[in-house]
Amino acid sequence: MKPVLAIRRVEPDAYSYRISDQEAGGTFASIEHCLVDAAASLGHYFTSVELNLEGLFLGACALDALRRAPRAVAQRIEQHFQPA
Repeated sequence: MKPVLAIRRVEPDAYSYRISDQEAGGTFASIEHCLVDAAASLGHYFTSVELNLEGLFLGACALDALRRAPRAVAQRIEQHFQPA
């Protein structure tokens, strides 16, 4: 079972996320910061995570990619999936 990482925009330049049923504390300035924090929270217990942005399922992503290249992952998400 893969955890679900759901990211949502709470203000024009602020995002929050939850992992499955656990809400993360606080807001973050970018999707990239959400990815970094989420990867740290998940530790090494999982190999991948299901990504969801504003209720839109994006697919699975390796946690190693979130740890090593969060900016690239965030740019790809923002390039293809603009939050409303």
